[in-house]
Amino acid sequence: MKRFLLLCLSLAAFVSAKPSLQVDTDRIEAGQTFKLQFIVPLQELPQNRGALHLETRNNFKLLGIDSADQVMRPDMDDFFDSFFGGGGRPYKARVYSFKIKAPRKTGMQDLGSLTWNIGGEPNLISNKIPVNVQRSYSDDALAASLTPSKKSIYEGEQFSVTLSLHTFEHFQGGLQATDMSTGNDFIVHRNDLSNLDFKPVEGTRREMKATAKFAWLSPTKSGTLEIPSFKFKYTKLGEPKVVEEKKQMGGMSFSSRSVKQESIETETSTAPLAINVLPLPAEGKPEDFSGMVGSYSFSANFDRTNLKVGEALTLAISIRGDGTPGTITDPKLPDFSEFRSVPPENSINKKITGNKVVTSKDIKVFLYPKKKGTFEIPAITYSWFNPAKKKYETASTGPWTIEVEKGDAPAEPIYQAPVSASPSTPAVQKQEIEFLGSDIRFIHPVSSKSESSAPHRSIVFWILFIAAIPFYLIANALITRSRKRNSNTALVRKGKANKLLKEKFADARAALKKGDGKAFYAALENGLIDYLSNLTNLEFKGMTRPQMKEELAKLNVKSETIDAIDSWLEKCAFVRFAPVTASTEEQSQMLADVEKLCEELKL
Repeated sequence: MKRFLLLCLSLAAFVSAKPSLQVDTDRIEAGQTFKLQFIVPLQELPQNRGALHLETRNNFKLLGIDSADQVMRPDMDDFFDSFFGGGGRPYKARVYSFKIKAPRKTGMQDLGSLTWNIGGEPNLISNKIPVNVQRSYSDDALAASLTPSKKSIYEGEQFSVTLSLHTFEHFQGGLQATDMSTGNDFIVHRNDLSNLDFKPVEGTRREMKATAKFAWLSPTKSGTLEIPSFKFKYTKLGEPKVVEEKKQMGGMSFSSRSVKQESIETETSTAPLAINVLPLPAEGKPEDFSGMVGSYSFSANFDRTNLKVGEALTLAISIRGDGTPGTITDPKLPDFSEFRSVPPENSINKKITGNKVVTSKDIKVFLYPKKKGTFEIPAITYSWFNPAKKKYETASTGPWTIEVEKGDAPAEPIYQAPVSASPSTPAVQKQEIEFLGSDIRFIHPVSSKSESSAPHRSIVFWILFIAAIPFYLIANALITRSRKRNSNTALVRKGKANKLLKEKFADARAALKKGDGKAFYAALENGLIDYLSNLTNLEFKGMTRPQMKEELAKLNVKSETIDAIDSWLEKCAFVRFAPVTASTEEQSQMLADVEKLCEELKL
């Protein structure tokens, strides 16, 4: 036992004699000041010591330095408290305090190096001082940013915007977008963000980050255009607060202090983006310029060059490019006056290829020659502006020579009058005449009795006839009204609007009951868009939101109602594409608000 006590005392002396580096706080907050302390026992101070030099790195700033002698306890206080009840052996030390301001960047970082000039020679105390910088509780727990792929583009050129979300350790969830509008100056193709993946940030504690392309945009005009700030709300842990409590027990007063932190709901937003949009150059612009800006391919060809009158000739056109998402203009076609044509077939598809949205358009034109002959079809051209090469490009196919021959279709049947009997025509035999006479059974005498019993001579007949006239007129009016109504597509859609809307709301309630947030918002979004389409007989599903607002304004819808519709569609679109959702109570309130909005719509 005696040897064990001697060992512990010697260990205490050893521990207390070592110089050490430490900070004066358990938490270093970004942008805030703290103190780095270099503690040296007095008996370890060199005799011929000079100045201490702290060289900071990574945006740490040294604000000042001071020193003082203090009574210190060794780092093994808990060990000796448990065995001796009095703590470790105190000792006197010189404490050098460096006042430092932390950088805004968070995470584990190298503060710098510390050297001490002893005997005229620099002695390295520490080459690397690692410290963990954490987000201040007063700062946002969520950092959101938008980054464009280009800040200077041409009018109509496609570019992408990347959304980054960074959560810090006092972030507690409840992330919801309140505004993610890109403004009215862009045509937008949104990315599917349902698989947005948050990953831990290297070198940090409890920080997560997710980055993904939010959308591909194309400006509709030139000038300096702005993408507004995206706004989010969420819940974070507030600043620590010291709470003092006083209690009375048995005539004695006790006081206690505790630190409490409460959860608070707050908001953050991205910085607005300014995009410089250049007008297309006038030099070298083709007369038949398509208006497309990007990299395009074009092809056109006939399925045959020889045919007959009555047969069809098909012109197939294919255009593919990475300009305005979902939009491709038609080429200028030659004069087909020598052919009879029907409305062409068009199909447009969008697909994310690489880092861009590529739009494809296929056109089929069906031509029927009116007569035989040889027809010369001139070449078909298509032009666009290539921003990478900063010049206009044109693709051309043709010309074609079409040979049309006379058709083999049979002539239409012609009515012929009966031919009179000729000498060579065999005469009708007596037996045949007798047979024909016996076969004409409808020829029979009409008796006088049948004439006297004719229905129109009866008073009952006329009474029933006159009574049937109103019923006929009513039935005819109902049938005419029904046919007119069914032939009016707009009227039919408007009549079914409320019924289909109730079905969508029923789907939303079912999704809410199951806790399926994405299905809930999809039902709300589709229900609202379909309801507007059915009321107005306009296809809002294929429009951008700026186009929708413009069409609703033409229908004299109130501006506040248009803004409310646009806001709801923005919220629904974001929640469908991002891994965030609202609480059940908030979703129930949203459903009630959308129902009320639809009830107030009068179109």
